[in-house]
Formats: sequence, C-alpha cells, structure tokens
Amino acid sequence: MRCIISNSNNPYFNLATEEYFLKNGDEELFLLYLNEPSIVVGKHQNLLAEINLKGVLTNEVKLARRITGGGAVYQDLNNLNFSFIHNCPERDKINFKIFTNPILEALKSLGLNAEFSGRNDLLIDNKKVSGNAMHIYKSRVLSHGTLLFNSDLSMLSDSLKNDRSRYADKAIKSVRSPVVNILGHLKTPISIEGFTRRIFTEITKDKKDPDLRRLSNDEEIAIHIIAKDKFETWDWIYGYSPKYVFENSIQFGDDSVTAILSIEKGVIQNAKFEKNSNHKEFFSALENSLFKTPHDFKLVTEAIEKAKKGAPHLALNVDHFCAQLF
Repeated sequence: MRCIISNSNNPYFNLATEEYFLKNGDEELFLLYLNEPSIVVGKHQNLLAEINLKGVLTNEVKLARRITGGGAVYQDLNNLNFSFIHNCPERDKINFKIFTNPILEALKSLGLNAEFSGRNDLLIDNKKVSGNAMHIYKSRVLSHGTLLFNSDLSMLSDSLKNDRSRYADKAIKSVRSPVVNILGHLKTPISIEGFTRRIFTEITKDKKDPDLRRLSNDEEIAIHIIAKDKFETWDWIYGYSPKYVFENSIQFGDDSVTAILSIEKGVIQNAKFEKNSNHKEFFSALENSLFKTPHDFKLVTEAIEKAKKGAPHLALNVDHFCAQLF
C-alpha cells in the first residue's frame, strides 16, 4: 500500500489527489492531509443551503465539493483528514466499519475511548470526532474521513449555520451532531504534527512493506490539472448543486417583498418578486437583471446595483438586500 502524508494544505489539490489515485491504476493508498480553513460539501449537496455564506466570505473560508456523499464539514489546520483507497471487486465486502477500523484502533492506541457509531462516525464520550464518506469507482473504493483534533469549533458552528427552510430541493442534507476535539481527551497533549505522525505510524506499522514514496513530479502535475479543471471550478463547487427554489421574505427600510428564485446548475432561471406597489419598476428591472445570473454573491450584488440605477431615489442597502437572497 502506498502511504503518503500530503505536503499541501490546499483542499482542491488534496481532493484531486484522492481522485487521481482512485481512477488511475490499481495501487492501494493511505493518505493523510491537513486543509487550510475550508468547507467541503458532499457530492449531492446544495452548497448554499449548507453554509453561512456571508460569514464564510468574511472569514475567507474556501469552499469545495468532494466526490463522496455525506454531509458538509468544516476543516482547518487542526483537523486531520485520512483517506483509504482499496481494490474491492466484491461489492458485498465494502463496509464503512471495516475501512475505518484502522483509524479507530489508532485512536485507541493513544488511550482514547473511541467507538464507531451507526451513522458512520467515530465518537468519544458520545460526541463526534470523525465523519466518514465513500465513493465507488469500478472495482475500487475511496473511503475517507475527518479527525477533529483541535479545530476552531466556533468557526465550525458559524460556518455551517444557515436557514435551510429557504431552500426547496432534493439534495442530501447534513445531520448536525454534537462534536468535540480529540486534543482535550489526550492524557498527554501533543501538536497536530505529532498527532499526524502518530496516526501515520500506527496505520503503516501493520502494512507489509508499506510504500512510503512521495508524490512524483509527474503525479503532482497530473493532480494539479485535476484540481484546476474540476475541483477549483465554479461549475463543480456551485453548479453541481441539485436544482432548487429559494424563497425568502426580504426586508428593506419599512417595506418587505417575497423573493422566489428558481436555480438550476447554480444559475437563476427565473426570479420573481411579490412587489411592493411603490417599487414595481425596480423589481421588474431586478427580475430581468437576475435572469441567467449565477447564484453568486458578487454577481447577484452587481445585478441589484444594475437594477437600482433605474431607481436612484430608492433607499436600499444593496449588501444587506443581497445577503437575504442566500
């Protein structure tokens, strides 16, 4: 088995690394990596329904989508990610518990009272420290997860806070669970680097002749191409969200209006406002301006500003108004 600790903290590169090894050759893989602050949503999730967009943009948290299912996760440099890629020609042997058990045993070797839960999570004192997801490609399977070592739990909570009732869709919804950091349960505190090395050592010691080669130059080039052409793209991160209808009652000044946006592949196909009688012209212009506009904060802001030019006396805080369309 190839065993690698990634030198990159870029979520797009690390997600591309998983896809590269999954879909190229038959080499089995164990991979550890740390991502800079980011939110990674499951393949079939509606990104905007899962996140606090304004907070994420303010805090410059990266947004990413993975190829596995499951829910949205917040990651930072104190959250360790692990990946296993196995050859599994027999589908009935594909099992979360079997693939995740080496990580569970590694945590126990550190003196942690960890256990596997029915939701494909790892728990300590009934609180989640690891969520897991899986993707099958031909006769190969990617099984990966997170390990909350000493993550900023307030950022985690704030970044994944949103009013899902505004979004009508058939997307997979995240299930919120109480979480806890592993560091607080260790008898002897260690750094994230020390924790990463301990997990790596515990996993690789049981592998017969583990292949500890770093990524080759050719592999890095190929992975960078996958990251650029897929994982960094707007079409993958936003546009892959299932079609949805967004509805919200928007306040501006002493007035209010109900906004209904129909979105497909991340793009507004129809915008409708139950107009206040005093501002019909502005909202008609806004409906036209939003048509075929990506449901993106910057571009929606520009569409509002364009419509507002025809109503210069309208008292409207564009930023506040735009925030209510997400």
